[in-house]
Amino acid sequence: MAANFQKKKLSIRLTIATILLFLVTATAYLPQYLARQLEGQYQPLNPATLQNQPGKIYIHLLGSGFALDKRLPATAQLATVAHCRLIEAIRVFRQLDSSVLVCSAGSSLHKETQAAVARKAAILLGVDSTRIITLDTPSTTQEEAAALAARVGAKAHIIVVTDALHMPRAIKLFTQQGCSPVAAPTNFKALEAENDLGLKWWPGIGNLGLMDAVLHEYIGNIKAAL
Repeated sequence: MAANFQKKKLSIRLTIATILLFLVTATAYLPQYLARQLEGQYQPLNPATLQNQPGKIYIHLLGSGFALDKRLPATAQLATVAHCRLIEAIRVFRQLDSSVLVCSAGSSLHKETQAAVARKAAILLGVDSTRIITLDTPSTTQEEAAALAARVGAKAHIIVVTDALHMPRAIKLFTQQGCSPVAAPTNFKALEAENDLGLKWWPGIGNLGLMDAVLHEYIGNIKAAL
């Protein structure tokens, strides 16, 4: 009798704990707070601050997913996140006369690489093909940083374009290669939109996804620091 009571009591506690954990991670408050701590470390880049920089400026567009579907133009083969990064990279590129766009990331299937697809997409959007270089072998941010440092030298002027959430880790990894990168964050998640009428207290799948991404970055930052 006592054993059954203890099991029932434990079951109730586990159920309550599960519900509380779900509410904490599925509502907007905690995921957005944690995301804001990461995204707030770097502000959107104003290219005008780099106008007088001597020499070439390499704008490194970090890889972020693609689908190699030959029926579609290159712009449609890039993942949604990749679109955001490409748009930001082109925005900065067009304001810096000495800039070179760097597209990177390979392919696990040993076919056309993500770097090659991103290059084609950039050209379709008006980027001069003679001012694009590709790094076709990296599969992680650490490998991308190492590949760029090997290609252009750690002392080159480098701008890193990636998600605001991912930027702190990316900057750490580039710095470890001896680079002094400038951040150009994009694809912000913790928005403070004036027209946002959403119910932050209402659980949503998007909040769970954001929490997962935030935890991934915090763990990645710890690994990068070590």
